[in-house]
Formats: sequence, C-alpha cells, structure tokens
Amino acid sequence: MENRKKTLKIVIIAVSVFLLMLVSWMVVETSIEVTSDAFFCSTCHVMQPMVKAYSDSIHGGDNTLGIMAACTDCHVSHENLFTHFAGKARSGTHDIWVELTTDTSNIDWETKRLEREEYVYDSGCLTCHRSLETATSGEEHQKYFDGITDSKCVTCHEEVGHSNINKYLLEHKYK
Repeated sequence: MENRKKTLKIVIIAVSVFLLMLVSWMVVETSIEVTSDAFFCSTCHVMQPMVKAYSDSIHGGDNTLGIMAACTDCHVSHENLFTHFAGKARSGTHDIWVELTTDTSNIDWETKRLEREEYVYDSGCLTCHRSLETATSGEEHQKYFDGITDSKCVTCHEEVGHSNINKYLLEHKYK
C-alpha cells in the first residue's frame, strides 16, 4: 500500500510538471504569435499607415495564395533565437515608449524610410526566400550572395512589404 501511494504521488507530480510546462509553452507561444502581426502592431496609432500599406502588399496577403508575413518576419532579426526575442522586446518597448511620450505627428517618416536598412533585416527575408540564391544565379542577386555589394534587400526593394507607403503616409499626415 505504501509503495502505491509513493508511485501515485510521483505520477501526479510528473503529470503536474508536464502540464505546467505544456501550459507555459502554450502561453508563451501564443503571446509571441499574437504580438507579431499587423493587428497587434496597428494598436499604435502611428503604425496605421504602415499597416494599410502592408495590407496592399504581396507580403500582407495581397497575393493569389493569401500568404502573409508577420511584422516580426521582417522587422526583427532572425540570426538566432536570442537576437530575435531580444530585438522583439527592444523594438516593442521602444514603440510603446514613443507612442506614449512623443507627439508622433512630428515624426518624419520620409526621412525614416531612408534608414530602412536599420529596421528591416535580411535574415528575415532569407528565412522565407531560402532558395533565392540558387534561383537567381547569374543575376543581380548573385552580387549580394557573393559579397560583392554591401546592399541589403531593402536597398533595392524599397517598398517591400508596404505597397503605396507614400500614399498612406500622406493620408495619415493630413488627417
């Protein structure tokens, strides 16, 4: 009888630990997913023009397959798990701070767009476009893969992920 109680106690503890780990993982995974998409990002007033332009783009689902990239697919580094989550936390904290403490109507988005290489990460592009190097051999992209150029993906693809961004920025500015 004593052995049964010990065994039952061990099983209950093991199942409890397993369930706690499972629920914790689900909460973390769901939180990461929910805070990565355009719906969440558009809760900041200043992001609304970017979300509208994103909706017009191939990456925002305006394609025959309806495939969508999340905001963090492009705007957070994918070098490794640590840099991804640290970048996500830093970026989110910064955006919330700016939204709460700054007159966002004074942000010069046209100037910020010139700095796009600082907040769009090639590692994100290459996560989805894995076969780009072999698919474009002998073309302009090969200079990038051969290290002949310092250009980033958004150097050439200025409106990637945000079609008609100028239109939406102007609409937002003069509302």
